Amino acid sequence: MKVYLETTFVSWLTAKPSTMPENAVRQAYTHKWWEERAGKCELFVSGFVVQEAQAGDAERAQARLAVIGNLNLLDGDIEEVKQLAQALLDEHAVPATETTDAYHIATAAVYGMDMLLTWNCKHMANLVTLPKTAGVIARFGYQCPMILTPENALEVKNG
Repeated sequence: MKVYLETTFVSWLTAKPSTMPENAVRQAYTHKWWEERAGKCELFVSGFVVQEAQAGDAERAQARLAVIGNLNLLDGDIEEVKQLAQALLDEHAVPATETTDAYHIATAAVYGMDMLLTWNCKHMANLVTLPKTAGVIARFGYQCPMILTPENALEVKNG
């Protein structure tokens, strides 16, 4: 299974342990998926993930970059990705203010990822917006990857 790891996945994987219950649960599911499933999948990131991972606290950025440094890197700066990302924005599958989210989804679709793992439930792993996202992707001739949180992904066989 080919899995695109969006930046929020990597961030939760490398975050300092949280004392806030909701955050601790996200961390636990992220670590569980990483420990149980990552070794059975081909893992991918894009330059967008690398760019976002470099931001913020230097120590945390270094931890994020260490995780993604050995993963397969996809080029999101190709015309097919640009066109699909723009369509996702133009057709309001992704809000116009969330350009990078559109590029994550477009990159995963263009490169034929089976799954996109994210904790972004507002613009990506969202049951309300996902049908529109999938429709735009299909019109471009691509298969929409499963866009899931690590919690939901643990329920997917082989993923």
